[in-house]
Amino acid sequence: MKSLVTLALLASALVAYSEAAKGTLVIVGGGTTPSGLHRRLLDLAGGTNANVLVVPLASSSTSDGAPSVEALRKVGATHVSAIPTNDAKSALAAVRAAEVIWFPGGDQTRLMAELNRLGVVEAIRERYAKGAVIGGTSAGAAVMSKVMITGTGDAKDGKVAPPLGEGLGLWSGAIVDQHFVKRGRETRLRAAIQAHPELLGVGIDESTFVIVKGNEFEVGGKSTVLVLDARGGGEMKRTELKAGGKFELGRE
Repeated sequence: MKSLVTLALLASALVAYSEAAKGTLVIVGGGTTPSGLHRRLLDLAGGTNANVLVVPLASSSTSDGAPSVEALRKVGATHVSAIPTNDAKSALAAVRAAEVIWFPGGDQTRLMAELNRLGVVEAIRERYAKGAVIGGTSAGAAVMSKVMITGTGDAKDGKVAPPLGEGLGLWSGAIVDQHFVKRGRETRLRAAIQAHPELLGVGIDESTFVIVKGNEFEVGGKSTVLVLDARGGGEMKRTELKAGGKFELGRE
């Protein structure tokens, strides 16, 4: 009985977190970051005085965060820094103070391992729930969902799901895939959704992004976003969106 009560409380907490989240997600499909997107991050957070934290932990080289820091400074960010990588206490303090958190690309499995090593995963979720802007590209896009395509394998025949892990869970109702058209990843996303038909599949091509706010997302950038929806049962619905297109999340 005690275990059932605990599970019920946990489920209630997760629902409350999902409903209460006030933040915005900015998710880029890799490749060249679209022009103007870094400034858009700042505007969504209230302007150039927003406290911005770059988290380049998807790469073994922490210097990979330097281009993002410089790009944000060029568009006017006055408070931007990279997360401390060797001091968990300082890393946690930096996350808790951030109004914008940006994840550059690399390896999403490595990124999640490093975030867990530093003990900042729950703090990132809390910042999103309280209104922070959370963005990322490539591997930084993949970690936005709870069910995460790890990038360590593929599903060639569309019948066996690619290797899946656990991401940040900020977009709990979706599975995000990136470099989508460029690397021909519709097959693997279909397989992932067949394994998790309760979730939306969102495939974002390079130099393309979605901004998720409330119960919808909007598309921007040069290419397309593909949404795969099997939530209603029956045949999987396929919706392709270009810049300016919007998608109502419904049961998200």
